[in-house]
Amino acid sequence: MRRAGALIVASALLFAAPLAAKSAAPHTPAVGSAERTAIIQTLRTHPDLRFTFRYLRVWNDGNRAIAYAEGDNGVIGGFKIILTRDGKTGWREVWGEGDGGSDSCAAGARHYRWAIELIQSHHITPDALVPGIAAHTRELERKAKKDPDLQCVGDLEGGPA
Repeated sequence: MRRAGALIVASALLFAAPLAAKSAAPHTPAVGSAERTAIIQTLRTHPDLRFTFRYLRVWNDGNRAIAYAEGDNGVIGGFKIILTRDGKTGWREVWGEGDGGSDSCAAGARHYRWAIELIQSHHITPDALVPGIAAHTRELERKAKKDPDLQCVGDLEGGPA
């Protein structure tokens, strides 16, 4: 009887761990921290480029991590970027949208759906890392269905091939 009880408790803990991880919150790296500095260095294309962040969030998933940065760089304008890090490798940009240019709602819907799947693969709820991404993706999908050629997103970088 005792063994059966221990097995039930162990099973409950095993299934509860992924749920707890999905409900946990990402963190914002402290100003001057090694993590924040590494992310900024990855984003910086020119040494004098300065960033104003609306969001800078990081989620650690075991030996890998995913980050979301949204803000303005003062030169090109607004940006939304997802970065990933695997093991001891450095951060790399894998997805983004910039203010410049425009692209179709259909392309935007695919781009944002890909981002949601990437975020979920890191065991976090997409809206916890990127505020409002689920609703924005549904809106792009709705617009794309109505008029696939409608231009409603900025320049798209990375993401789906």
